[in-house]
Amino acid sequence: MNNPIPFPTDLLPHAAGLRLEDVLHLDQTLIVVLRSTTPTALCPVCQQPSARIHSQYERTPSDLPWGGTPLRLRLRVRKFFCATPACPRQIFTERLPGVIASSARTTSRLTALLHAIAFALGGEAGARLARQVGVSISPATLINLIRRAPLPAHASPQVVGVDDWAQRKGIRYGTALVDLERHRLIDLLPDRTAETLAQWLAPHDGIAIIARDRREAYATGARQGAPDAIQVADRWHLLSNWHEAIERVFNRYRSLIKHVTVAKLLRVKQPAVKVLPPKSVNRRRKYAEEQRARVQTARLALYTLIRERHAKGEYLTTIARDLKINYKTARKYALADECPMTKAYPPRQRLLTPYEPYLLARWAEGCRNGQQLHREIVAHGFRGTCTVVATFVAQLRRAERAGMLTAPLRIAGDPLTPHTAAMLLLRRPERCSDAEQAAITQLRACHPDIATTMAFTERFTTMVRERHGDALAQWLADAQASGIREIGQFASKVRKDEAAVHAGCTLSWSNGQTEGQVTRLKLLKRQMYGRAKFDLLRQRALAA
Repeated sequence: MNNPIPFPTDLLPHAAGLRLEDVLHLDQTLIVVLRSTTPTALCPVCQQPSARIHSQYERTPSDLPWGGTPLRLRLRVRKFFCATPACPRQIFTERLPGVIASSARTTSRLTALLHAIAFALGGEAGARLARQVGVSISPATLINLIRRAPLPAHASPQVVGVDDWAQRKGIRYGTALVDLERHRLIDLLPDRTAETLAQWLAPHDGIAIIARDRREAYATGARQGAPDAIQVADRWHLLSNWHEAIERVFNRYRSLIKHVTVAKLLRVKQPAVKVLPPKSVNRRRKYAEEQRARVQTARLALYTLIRERHAKGEYLTTIARDLKINYKTARKYALADECPMTKAYPPRQRLLTPYEPYLLARWAEGCRNGQQLHREIVAHGFRGTCTVVATFVAQLRRAERAGMLTAPLRIAGDPLTPHTAAMLLLRRPERCSDAEQAAITQLRACHPDIATTMAFTERFTTMVRERHGDALAQWLADAQASGIREIGQFASKVRKDEAAVHAGCTLSWSNGQTEGQVTRLKLLKRQMYGRAKFDLLRQRALAA
C-alpha cells in the first residue's frame, strides 16, 4: 500500500505548541483540528506562568480559505489557574498570540485580509469579493471592522495644506488637512469653520507653513490656531478668482467680444464637407431649436426687465429678491450690454465620424459603392453595419446634387463669449496657436477697458506663475487706480489677504497635492454607495 501524502502543515497558522490532530471535509468546508500542548500559559493580568490546568474547551474560528474552499479550525485549548494569589484573575484562558485574538471568531491572518478588503472596497463590494475567494461575510461586518480599526499614526507635520471637501455638494462641507511634505492626508474635519480649524492646529506646535485657499474662515482659523505659521494663498485659486473678475469685465462688452472668433485649422488630408443630414436628424434639430428659442425669449424678457429696473436706480439685491433669482445673475444681466444667450450643445459624435475623412477622400477619388466603402473601413477597425455607411453615402449623393460639397482649408470658429475670452487670456502664451494669438490681438482692439484688462492679466499671471512676489504691491496699487470697477474690487479683496498672497507668489508651496487628496476622497465617498458617514469615511480616507 502506498504511503499517504503528508498534510501540508506549513499552510496552517504558526504557533508554538499547536499540534495537528485531524483533518475533515464536511459540507463543503475543510475542518482542521489543532490542540495546544504547551506545558504552561501566561496569565493575561499578572503575566506570570502557570501549569495548573482547570479545564479544556474548543474554539472554532474561520481561517484563510484553501483554493476557494472555506477553512475552519477546531482549536482545543485549556483554562489555567493563576499561580499568583494576589491576582484578581484566578482562572484564565490560554492565549494564542499570532493565531487568534481574544474572543475573535476569525484568525489573525484572515482578519488582516478582511481589513484590507474592507478598506479597499467598503461594505457591499468587499463582501462580494470575499465571497469570490471563499469567505462568507456581511457588508455590515466589514463596515464594523473599519470602524473598530485604530487610526494610523503620523508624524507631526511642518507644512500643511488646507482645503474644503463636499460631504453633500452645496449643503454641507468639511475640511481636509494634508501633509504636503509627505503627500499624505492626515485628518478630516466635519466642517469648515475657523473654530474647528483653530482647535486642530493648536496642539500641533511644529507647523511652520499653511497652504490654503482664500476662504476668510481658513485665514482666521490659521491665525488663531497657529499664529506663528506662514500662510500661503493657493496660486490656482488666485488665478481662478482673477478669471471670475475679468469675466465680469468682459460681460459688459459682450456685443463687441462676440465678433472675435478663433479660426479652426483642418487636419491634413481632411476635407471639410458640408453634407445634408438625414431627415430624422433635421426633425430632431428643428425641435431642439424651437425649445432653445423659447428659453432665449424668456431670458431676453428677464434681461430687459432687470435692465429697466436697474436704470431707474433700484438696488440689485432688491431686483434679485423680487424676481427670485441669484444676486450674481441679476448683476450679470444688469451690467451686460446685451442679453447673455446660452450656447447650443454640440452634437454627439457618431460611430462613423472618425472614418468620414477617409470616406470623403474615397468619394473624391470616384468610389460610389457603399458596400465597398464599408469593407474598407472595417479593415481599419469600424464596428458598425453597412447600413450606416449606406446612409452616409446617400447623404453625399444628396449634397452633391444640391451643389453643397466644398473643401475649404480654414473654417470660422465659434464667437468668443466672456468665459471663453477669459480662459483664452489665462492660457500660457507658448500653448496658444497662431489662430488664438490672432484672436487675442483682435480682442485687444475691441475696447480700451478690454486692452487694460488684458495688460493687467499678463502682469498678474506672470507674477503668480513665475513667483515674482515683489511685484505684488505695485500691481495692487495700479489695479486700484485702473478705473475698472471689477479690477479694483479684486485688488481690494487681495489687500485684505496680502501677506498670504505675497507668500503664494514667492514660495514654492501650493495646494495642488491637497486638491489631489480631495479628488481621491470623492472617489472613496462614491464607492461607499451612500454609507459615507463622516466617521466611516474618515477611517477609510486616513488608512488609504
